[in-house]
Amino acid sequence: MNKKVLGTVIAVIVIIAAFLSVYYIMKLSNTKASVNNTQSPTTSSINEIPAGKFVKISNIDLAPKGQVIVVEQSWYGCPVGAAASWAIYNVLKNYGNITYEFHYSDPDHKPANIPGLIFLNFTPTSIVRFYVAYVYNEYLNASYNGTPIPQNELIPIGEKILEEEYASMGLPPQVSQFIIQYETNVTVEQYGKPSALYVQPPHLNFAILISGPNGTYIVTTPIVNPDILSGYSPQYVFNNLDQFQQIINASNMIQQVILEAAGPLAGECPT
Repeated sequence: MNKKVLGTVIAVIVIIAAFLSVYYIMKLSNTKASVNNTQSPTTSSINEIPAGKFVKISNIDLAPKGQVIVVEQSWYGCPVGAAASWAIYNVLKNYGNITYEFHYSDPDHKPANIPGLIFLNFTPTSIVRFYVAYVYNEYLNASYNGTPIPQNELIPIGEKILEEEYASMGLPPQVSQFIIQYETNVTVEQYGKPSALYVQPPHLNFAILISGPNGTYIVTTPIVNPDILSGYSPQYVFNNLDQFQQIINASNMIQQVILEAAGPLAGECPT
């Protein structure tokens, strides 16, 4: 083979190699772009969550179009829910009309007799919708409607109640699925256990889920320490919310998460 032919062959090989390199680089780039643009239903890498803080758990919007949902799970005698109720009220009074009852938590469950609100109804005047399910009764030995529950079945029966309650409210099944998952299967860093297993007897304890166009957020642990309210009456707390800095801090946190979940709808939220 003379030098001219050899040179031509080499040139052809170089061109083909360059073409193939460009092709595979473009293919790899398109593959990465496709992966990056795919939104995972849940943040499956979350094995632990911090206590007292909301965590974004999904990019999925569980609210109806143009809305943000705030969903609470508690029980009638829950001291954690009683303490949190003041912060929830302090925020949602700006988003709608709330009816409620003054209440004390279970006198036999430590901390005992924590003043709180039992929410009865919420009529929205904004893009926010509020839903609450009280799973168990005042004394954690029966369902919210008085059906007895053995202590060792509080979690599985509570899960069924929660699913049925939220379904009756028209919420998508993912709402109860997320709350159950993060209360029973995801460890709280400071506890070393999921929140439903940290308490005695184990039970679905408390959660707030907030969802909107920017995704879904959850907290499954106290946002207000019930002990700071011990000894006060519900009437006193209601009339003096600004004196309890933890309630104000928790209110600000809920409001911030509503704005984050709202995404492009945040401008329609009261500030």
